[in-house]
Amino acid sequence: MDPDRDFFVRLPSFSLPMRSDPQQRRKLRDRLRAELPWLPDQVLDLRANTEDLKNRIAQAINTVLPRFDLVIVDEAHNLKHGWGEHVSSRNRVLATVLGRPGAQPANPLRARYGPRADKVLLISATPVDDDYRQLWNQLDVFGRADPFPALKDRAAGDEDRRAAVAEFLIRRVTSLEVAGDRLTKNLYRREWRQGGVLTYDEPIRITDDRQRLTVALVQKKVSELLGHERFGSRFQIGMLASFESFLQTTKIRLDPDDDTADEFAFDAADQTADATERQGLDVGMLNGLARAYSRRFGAELPHPKMDALAQSLASSWRGGRKGLVFVRRIASVDELRQKLNRSYDDWLIARLRARLAERHSATLAAAVDDYRSQSLRHRSPSTMDAPDGEDDDTGGTDTFFAWFFRGRGPASIVSGATIQERFRNRAGPLGTFFDDNHVMAVLGAAAGGVSAALATALGRPDRTLQAELRQLSRYYLTRAKQPTRGARFDAAQAAALELLAHHNGPHQAMAETIWRQLYRTYRLSTPVTAEAEPELLETTTFFTLLRQRKELRDAIWPPPRGGTATEPADAFREQHVRAQLLSAAARLGHAFIDLYATVADHLPTLDAATAIDPDSAVATSYLDDLQRQMNRSLYDRDWAAYDELAALAENHDLVLDTTLPDVRQAPLHEIPTLVGRLFGAQQPVGGMTGKVNHRLVHQFRLPGYPFVLISTDLLQEGEDLHTFCSRVYHYGLAWTPSATEQRTGRIDRVRSQTERRLNKLHDTPNGEDLLQVYYPHLADTVERLQVRRVMRRMNDFTRLMHHSLAAPHGGDSHLDISQEVLVDDEIPAPPTALLTTSFPVREDHLAGDDRPLAVDKERARRQISRFHSLSDHTLAGVTVMWERIQPPGCLLLGTTRLNSGRHQPFSLQLGWEDEHLAVRCISPVGLIDQRQNWRDLFESTAGTPIRVGVVKVRGKATYDVTVEEDVILTDPGSDAARVGALVRRVTIQADALEQQHLPDRDALLAEFRTELERDVRHAG
Repeated sequence: MDPDRDFFVRLPSFSLPMRSDPQQRRKLRDRLRAELPWLPDQVLDLRANTEDLKNRIAQAINTVLPRFDLVIVDEAHNLKHGWGEHVSSRNRVLATVLGRPGAQPANPLRARYGPRADKVLLISATPVDDDYRQLWNQLDVFGRADPFPALKDRAAGDEDRRAAVAEFLIRRVTSLEVAGDRLTKNLYRREWRQGGVLTYDEPIRITDDRQRLTVALVQKKVSELLGHERFGSRFQIGMLASFESFLQTTKIRLDPDDDTADEFAFDAADQTADATERQGLDVGMLNGLARAYSRRFGAELPHPKMDALAQSLASSWRGGRKGLVFVRRIASVDELRQKLNRSYDDWLIARLRARLAERHSATLAAAVDDYRSQSLRHRSPSTMDAPDGEDDDTGGTDTFFAWFFRGRGPASIVSGATIQERFRNRAGPLGTFFDDNHVMAVLGAAAGGVSAALATALGRPDRTLQAELRQLSRYYLTRAKQPTRGARFDAAQAAALELLAHHNGPHQAMAETIWRQLYRTYRLSTPVTAEAEPELLETTTFFTLLRQRKELRDAIWPPPRGGTATEPADAFREQHVRAQLLSAAARLGHAFIDLYATVADHLPTLDAATAIDPDSAVATSYLDDLQRQMNRSLYDRDWAAYDELAALAENHDLVLDTTLPDVRQAPLHEIPTLVGRLFGAQQPVGGMTGKVNHRLVHQFRLPGYPFVLISTDLLQEGEDLHTFCSRVYHYGLAWTPSATEQRTGRIDRVRSQTERRLNKLHDTPNGEDLLQVYYPHLADTVERLQVRRVMRRMNDFTRLMHHSLAAPHGGDSHLDISQEVLVDDEIPAPPTALLTTSFPVREDHLAGDDRPLAVDKERARRQISRFHSLSDHTLAGVTVMWERIQPPGCLLLGTTRLNSGRHQPFSLQLGWEDEHLAVRCISPVGLIDQRQNWRDLFESTAGTPIRVGVVKVRGKATYDVTVEEDVILTDPGSDAARVGALVRRVTIQADALEQQHLPDRDALLAEFRTELERDVRHAG
């Protein structure tokens, strides 16, 4: 195990799930034994009880770990129950793996067992709830608690405890500078503690008599139930179903992939182990009421709280404001989602009726009737737990958007799905709608003048140039008999850009950049018979027209920020990535509604049997529509396509950093796939239980769909949801202040939408500018007692962490109604004073040994420069043609010309080996399919001192076998000789394998370049 590398491990990995299934135990043992074959059999005796076996496994892992300089534990409050006999096995396994004293290792392991962490850094926004003992427990997991006995001593004074905590705890106070004032989180958040969700500090108003009677009846039944001696007027906070819904509650398995897992009605397994409480004490009573009401009235029991929440969230369709909702009752996720979907359908259908031309009204009305009929007959399976990365969008009937704009769509009408397919069809006029005419842009020409501008730039007669373009385009087309119009357009551009790239002149640098990044990879070694007509270079597209509208372009597709000083490669990459984001958003989500309507304006009919393709004026009309939206205040219209595209453009870096980090380094031809996968299968309302749907989480970080995300405690930690959301609803209350703070913290983070909005203000913010935190509940019900209790604890938590006041006594997670009704208090308001910290960074914290870096920036720069200088020298014994444009980082690409006249591409990678620089040479052989031809490959290399690399095939791979070798660099003066000998050996061997296993091939670097750039496996 490499002691110099960094390790990343998920905390749940230490749980070692081990049910009574002997087969599962055996598999776990065998996996460990495969890694540690020296382990004695008695250490992994499957007859041992579960906890003993987990302990032995943890001890065995400890014996092979290196000693870590630093162990960092994120969300460390999850360890607040400490280490001991009656805490979770996760805590005990983690402690043992890191060598906590007191683990009593088995005899065969005792000599090797020991501490593995020199230092431990615990990170948490909520390190305690209400008791400093929780800090002692976290330290005890790592055997670091002994110096702080005051934290577990109930007799210790508050000052003694605080002094002990100050020895190791540092707390910063989150604050924002707004219009010259400093606001801490209690001041830039607006908490809706009175229960309402429509008007601030107002309760939910129940105006309907039937709802009022329903609530009264349910309260009476709940009071009678809790008054039974079995429950003693007590219930678990957050675990009464009637607080969230009056519908029937079914038990749900939290992990849908675990057939043996228990089923419960509520989340938060760590709140109580009592199965009855996890099912909800009032579920049986409520289910009976719901069934009786349905039989009598043929409808569902109305719930004023859920109805009010749905009404509040419905503003998202019109205003584009996202909302994050946390529930406790698992079934509430799907119930609330269905209610919001119905509201969204009403809005979308009304929007289409108002926007589409009158001639399309009857066809649309028939489609709406068809949808409503289908959605009543069979509801689509819930998509809230759909697997990630599923590119085939099947649509569905959960919303009109899913049915009409996604999947295959209805067959009888030119639907959004139909238009979507036409955008993907490269043969039709919409197939190049969101392409860019790069040649037109490079030359600065207008439509109709591109060919003439190209002839002038190249100094060639027009007729000669036309023939040359046709001939060269044949290297960029496939062997299809009839290439699509889109493919021919690409080939014509590639041909023109190649000519410009090899012609000295003002356009060479940018043309070469675009050609190498977008087209060179696809250049064939021999031409095909088909060719592209040069007239396609006059094609106008959405982006060529957008360049002519400066104000609109600056808003939704701004030029590179560095202007003319930006490197051509960087400038083009940024523009291309922005274009892909814009086109995906315009075609796949909320913005597509406007684009569809624009296309429909150019169709004589929406009848699928008679409709024809729209003309080329669609792009101009769409840009006109975006321009009108830009010039009209959002107060006078609904949130529309322009708003989504402008938000993406304005926050481009934020989107890439939080949602698409791979795009910054990915080859340009892969970016449409990465972006399309993210934007695909959008839904206006998302819901999650059981396991995280990462694509849905990533979509919530974008300005468009989903506008609402509903979750149990599944998303309480570990996910950033702050980029475009400033509203969080605690529909179901968590018991602990730390859990509530963690949930709010999903949208209160650095670079959040709230922070960006407040930073722009020049005046004191109003209430709508703040981060909105809702605690929906019904007044004059038992739920209000629950909210009051939780809000008191929230205030205590704030004081504990920010002021020098005595810590409150810890409570339990039950609410005793008989005691709570005796308290004559209102729901407390949040603290209004500027928060400070009781545990600041002190001067002595900053004192210590200043150890220099093993490799500082200057040394790293010199080493990288030394490596790159290899391409500036002649390598001994080999003829190398280096790539003119090299990839970023410690990688060089080149091709050797062998004595036989053949070519062999290779890459050089910089690494590190025992204090020395090392260079690895990789030369691809090609696609041999080693699984089918393994014996032939083995026999051809068995008698040769050669290192063959077998590469896992990824999608459209160009090679699966390589020849590789490393060399250590010593004296810089011998670098060229040592690396030259390395390149010569590797490329000769790779070429020999290519001739033997792939006869008649002599592949060039262009074929392998993309994969060689990704295939970086440093020698160190």
